[in-house]
Amino acid sequence: MERLCLHLGKPEKSFPCVHVAGTNGKGSVCSMLDAIYRANGYKVGLFSSPHLVELGERIRVNGKITPMPEITRRVAELKPVAERMEDDEPGMHPTFFEFMTAVAFLKFKEEKVDLAILETGLGGRLDSTNVVNPELSIITTVSKDHCDLLGNEIEAIAGEKAGIVKKGRPVLTGWLKPKANHVVERIAHEKGAPFCSLAARDESKEPLPETNLVGAYQKKNAALAIRATEILEENFPVDSGKSYSALTEVRLKGRWQVLAGKPKIILDACHNEEAAQALRGNLLALGEEVEVWLGSLEENRAREVVAAVLPFASGFRLFEPTQPRACAISLLRGLIPKDFGNMVAEGVITRIEEYLDETPENQTILVTGSIYLIGEYLSITDEASTKDQSRFQDLL
Repeated sequence: MERLCLHLGKPEKSFPCVHVAGTNGKGSVCSMLDAIYRANGYKVGLFSSPHLVELGERIRVNGKITPMPEITRRVAELKPVAERMEDDEPGMHPTFFEFMTAVAFLKFKEEKVDLAILETGLGGRLDSTNVVNPELSIITTVSKDHCDLLGNEIEAIAGEKAGIVKKGRPVLTGWLKPKANHVVERIAHEKGAPFCSLAARDESKEPLPETNLVGAYQKKNAALAIRATEILEENFPVDSGKSYSALTEVRLKGRWQVLAGKPKIILDACHNEEAAQALRGNLLALGEEVEVWLGSLEENRAREVVAAVLPFASGFRLFEPTQPRACAISLLRGLIPKDFGNMVAEGVITRIEEYLDETPENQTILVTGSIYLIGEYLSITDEASTKDQSRFQDLL
């Protein structure tokens, strides 16, 4: 990624940024920071992943997604550079995510954004975004996920996330477990990076900010976003009233997103144990049974989701997302106890609208598990044109 950026004239050096990593919550914190700084009059670039329906959701300027023709044009311009890199050293051809990161850097440079909010794709130390020298690094949470790549121990995972900490640049952590927080603090100390953590914050003495996003964990994400603005206040001053107001108007699809209409549909991406516990808390607060539409990329992830939703499930409809790592419906079925007395049905993604038509209006449906299932749901029900985007990465 450093070599690619060098060929492109180091676009990542042309704008200030906030760099956000974490097992959960990083997408929410990025969206909150985007909303806060836009509400305060800044021109803000946002790079996030994955997308739900349109590829351009990953790269936004002042909330506007990047049109597909623009992405296609920019990638066409990048391909000769990538091919030269491969010719010079086999194995150096950038990946799909590296292409998208480079497109984001080029767009933010061209648009002359005042501030960019960058979400890591995976881990931190080796992530394609980790070529920047941010105004602030944020690590939201650390828990077990992608263990095959990041390690099985919390300390190892924390070390990977803390790879985004830069020399002399401040770092902020959320409610990390002590073992993880100590790792980040140690690395920050080694790099001379000012360290701040919310892990010891007493919520009874200092109430958490309100946000329109559902769940106690979202209030913690909001507190993290507000603390970030305080750290950045000298170079990026904000009006606190506008900031707190912005937190009540955050747009974040697929995270306990309640759709208007009947039957009531709730979309909630849930891909690891920590997210499953958050989902369980939301279902407890909801206080009603839901028909669970579930699809997952891995059996272990699916097991955690099933355990969380089972006490609230009036039935299951099982799907296999259109992804190479999708968990087979037969495996999903095997995770549901044999004595579960309600419906367990197989679902076909292309028939989603038929299932909705057959559902009683007073029924609540929870679409959960893989974010790719939620994206496919939205692409069908929103009648979005995603045909040219579905296999885009195969063209790179």
